[in-house]
Amino acid sequence: MNKKAILAFLVLALTVIATISSVSAAGNGTYVRINSMDPIKYHVSVEAGKTIPVALYYVADKNLTRVTVSTWIRGENSDSDTVEVAYGDFISGSTYRIGLNLKMPTNIDPTETLVLIVRVEGDEGSWQESYRVYAQRVTDNLDILLVDMDSPVKAGANVPITIVLKNRGLHESEDTMVNVEIPGLGISKTVYLNDITPTDDCSDCDKLDSAKGIVYVTIPSNANVGNYDITVKAYNDYTKQVVKKTIKVVSATVTSGQVIPSPTSRTFNLGQEAVYDLILVNTGSNIAIYNVAATQSDALTVTVSDPVAVVPAGSSKVVKVYVKASREGTHTFSVTAISGNKVQTAAYTATVEGKSGRSISTGFTGSNNVVVLTIALAIIFVVLVVVLIVLLTRKPEKSEEFGESYY
Repeated sequence: MNKKAILAFLVLALTVIATISSVSAAGNGTYVRINSMDPIKYHVSVEAGKTIPVALYYVADKNLTRVTVSTWIRGENSDSDTVEVAYGDFISGSTYRIGLNLKMPTNIDPTETLVLIVRVEGDEGSWQESYRVYAQRVTDNLDILLVDMDSPVKAGANVPITIVLKNRGLHESEDTMVNVEIPGLGISKTVYLNDITPTDDCSDCDKLDSAKGIVYVTIPSNANVGNYDITVKAYNDYTKQVVKKTIKVVSATVTSGQVIPSPTSRTFNLGQEAVYDLILVNTGSNIAIYNVAATQSDALTVTVSDPVAVVPAGSSKVVKVYVKASREGTHTFSVTAISGNKVQTAAYTATVEGKSGRSISTGFTGSNNVVVLTIALAIIFVVLVVVLIVLLTRKPEKSEEFGESYY
């Protein structure tokens, strides 16, 4: 006979003895009702996790002062908390009704022997009786034993959330699912945990009454600093269990870096589009995501090539800034880059001059310069050709002959 069987036998024996003693004492009118039933006449069933009413009708056979009445459950594996009330004094010959509400343990094993104990105690003595009750589990009942995660976490971090479930129901929990939701961050993720049996089967280690799962959630890199509610829900087709937690998000220092304007100023004409550079530098150890936006004015229209720019760790990215002007003058504008809770601004100057249609710089476009240069070279070439022709067609002068004179 194993230890569990011996313990069950001893508890049952004590229960029988207690029941006999309560029957022999029934003549004084003291009795107990559990769930409004007589535990001596009936097999009273108690359900795991439920609260049951226990009523004691007590006939005092002597005076008792400072009376307390208590009740609790004792089992091989399951013990409940003790419920106790202070009643005052009992007068001999009087009958008293004391009601108590006892919460049953959630980890009841339907095969174990449970005993409900009721005790009356005063300064002058005490009375105690034990009653056998019969355990029953809820048909379908999942219990979330553990939700474990890091907190605080940095924005942009990948956070593992460990969840442990136990099947406290009477039937197998088929197709058990776990959902993790962080509404404030727009996160919802579900994982499958397979089937969970109501009891461990050591002959088949795949059949366990508990299961562990890990849900990975990624905190957005631009999440605001603060506390966020997390809802963890375990469920199947017949039951669900919900636990609420809180996670704290702190600033992600890994997105440190700077923004560099290049160049800071340009001069261009009306009707033209000037192009500036905004250099995003990520000096951190993780990816950085920048939201890039430009200021607008009556004189300038400013757009950017990448409203959302992703910069790998230890790298940089160039965002093009396009500017058009509606009137002449010197105008300032800025471009803001936001990563997480870090806001950085680059300042620029635009000097607009000339008439509409003229180009950047001194007044001639690059194509006009080429035309002028071509014409000048053509003129020079023509002049050279004319000179060459003149030189080639010119006849040489005849040389004079001089005779020699002799004297």
